[in-house]
Amino acid sequence: MDKLVSTNDEVVQKLPDLFVKTRIVRDVSVGNTPQELQGRKNQILEEWKGKSESDLESIPEIIAYRRLQEKLGSDPKQILPAVEGILVRGILKGRFPTVNSAADAANIISVENLIPIGLFDLDKIEGDVELKLAHQGDEFVPIGKSGPDKLKPNTPILKDSKKDFLSSWSQRLKRYNDNTLRKIYFYSVGEQMKLMKEKSLKLLMNVLL
Repeated sequence: MDKLVSTNDEVVQKLPDLFVKTRIVRDVSVGNTPQELQGRKNQILEEWKGKSESDLESIPEIIAYRRLQEKLGSDPKQILPAVEGILVRGILKGRFPTVNSAADAANIISVENLIPIGLFDLDKIEGDVELKLAHQGDEFVPIGKSGPDKLKPNTPILKDSKKDFLSSWSQRLKRYNDNTLRKIYFYSVGEQMKLMKEKSLKLLMNVLL
């Protein structure tokens, strides 16, 4: 059974049409990215070759997630929406980041469909999951760091019963990146394109299994 995400009242007031789609996939071995996925990453890099940030201004999905962040009170220029972040920081510069087989699969599906997907180790999630907005003083531990960073107010975050654990528009598997992972919890969020999000999550499940 999927673990559902509840939406904080503060988020609902700002985005009454927001929805969150979730899936759980079990019996997954996370390791090095296989050659098949590396090939898809190379194909994506080729498709975006020669394009720049100005080309993003005419893409409806990119614009939709910028507007979503603005409605929440977060500046999309300071906190790039997930897919736009992958494009700006990596793909438009000729680089597709490598994390592991699961995170790379999610990034590939996200970029191919322009739909954000977040991944977590299900066994590390404690209790219920809530989508909320960060307040002054909220913090989380980014990938690759041992200590916490402070979150900007109004940053969308997911929280379990013990702690805030990731900026919700982020793409990558949390810092629990090891080869023993067996259960992955993943999600997508937005106001539009509900069927496309469901399709994207199913595509990711097929790649992971």
